Amino acid sequence: MRKQKGFLGPIGDDLPSLIPLLFALMLFFYVFTFTWNAFDQRGQLFDDALAAMRVGNTLKGNNYIRDFEAFQQRCVEAHSVKRVKFMVGLLPLSTGPGQNFEGIDIETIEGEFFEIEGEDGAEGNKFICSNVDLDEDSPGLESDSIVIRSFPVALEFKNPTLNTFYVRPMLLVVVTWR
Repeated sequence: MRKQKGFLGPIGDDLPSLIPLLFALMLFFYVFTFTWNAFDQRGQLFDDALAAMRVGNTLKGNNYIRDFEAFQQRCVEAHSVKRVKFMVGLLPLSTGPGQNFEGIDIETIEGEFFEIEGEDGAEGNKFICSNVDLDEDSPGLESDSIVIRSFPVALEFKNPTLNTFYVRPMLLVVVTWR
């Protein structure tokens, strides 16, 4: 009997054709995984935007804020949104000629939130709501998951001595991040 030279067996003969097949499968699963991750990331951004809208809708209510206590009650309700970290506050809008709304600067926004002046020049209550300690964890411009939404609202001011009130336009700014 003669030995058959060059015969490696059933798998050995098919090995050259298996290498491109395995390479094609690896390439397919790499592209599939990359596409799935991109889709999942966009889904997360969409969910974060929805969370920002939920926080904003909870705090703005019917777009009319009666007083600081009403704002604080809505703030407690907004803490039910656990998906993202958030900071919400009121910015005063221009109400007459010569007043300009400067816009929103994310780095200094916390200091610009509206504050009710107390009696005798004392500091009053600041219209700010957050589910994190802002001294330790605040949003930064380097964050790619930051979402900013703003809603027009009206804030009521009362004068108990004259038994009158007036309404001032404000901007409810919602900043969310991961």
